[in-house]
Amino acid sequence: MQTQTPVRLFQITDSHCYPDDDRLLEWVKVPVHPNRSLQAVLAALEAQRSPAHAAVVFSGDLVQEEIAASYQRLNQILNTFPLPIHTIPGNHDIPELMQANLSGNVHFCQPVQLDGWQAILLDSSELDKEEGYLTAQQLDELRQQLAAYPDKHAIVFMHHHPVPVNSPWMDPMRLQQPEAFWAVVADFPQVKAVFCGHLHQEFIGNYSFGERSVPVYATPATCLQLKLPTPTYELDHTRPAWRDIALYPDGTLETRVHYLTLPA
Repeated sequence: MQTQTPVRLFQITDSHCYPDDDRLLEWVKVPVHPNRSLQAVLAALEAQRSPAHAAVVFSGDLVQEEIAASYQRLNQILNTFPLPIHTIPGNHDIPELMQANLSGNVHFCQPVQLDGWQAILLDSSELDKEEGYLTAQQLDELRQQLAAYPDKHAIVFMHHHPVPVNSPWMDPMRLQQPEAFWAVVADFPQVKAVFCGHLHQEFIGNYSFGERSVPVYATPATCLQLKLPTPTYELDHTRPAWRDIALYPDGTLETRVHYLTLPA
C-alpha cells in the first residue's frame, strides 16, 4: 500500500453534448440526456474532490452537434467546476470551434505541469475522420516536451486508442500508424501510461518494448457505454463514468473507474 502522497487527476470523456440540456442523444433508442449526464458526473467529482486533485482532463468528443452553440453551452457547464479542465478534441469535435468557444477555467491541448509529473495532451483528431492521426509535427512536439522535463514522470492523453482492443467495429477507428507514436515513447522511460477515451467502455491494455511495458487505459463515457466484442456497436448500459488517477512521487500510479447511477 502506498504511503507517499500522490497528486491526482480526474479524466472524463465522450460527453456528446448539445446546445440544449433537454436534447436526447440521437444515435441510441434509449433516452439519454448527454448534458445532464455530464452535469451529474461533475457533481459527483465535486463530492469526491480532495486537496490532492489538481485538474480534470477531458479527452475528446465533447459535443455531438458540432456547432459553436454546443461548445458555448458546454463552456458554461464546465466553468461551474472549481478545478482547471484541460480538453483535447475527439472525432466528434472541431478544434477551431473548441478554441474559439472554450474559455475561463477550460483549456485547449495544453500540457499539465504537476509536482513531479507532467500530463501531455495530444490532438489525435482529423476533420471528417473517425480514426485517429498524429502528424510528424505533433510527434516532434511530443519528443520536445518529454525532453524538456527529463526529471518528471509523464502520462499521455489522446482521444483514440493506440493499441487494438479486439473490437471488430471500433478497432478500425483507432490511432492510425501507432508505431510512430510508440517509437517516441520508447525513447523516454519516464512515460508511465497512456490514457484515452473513444471506446465508451473501460479497457486496460499495454504496449511492450522488450522488458518495458506501458499500460494503456481507456475511460468510459459520461453519457453511455457500448459493447466492444460485437460485430457492430451495441448499447451496453447508460451509467455515466469517470476515472480517478493517483500519481505518486516514485513514478508509480493507481487508477480506478467510477460509475454513477442516474435517477430514473
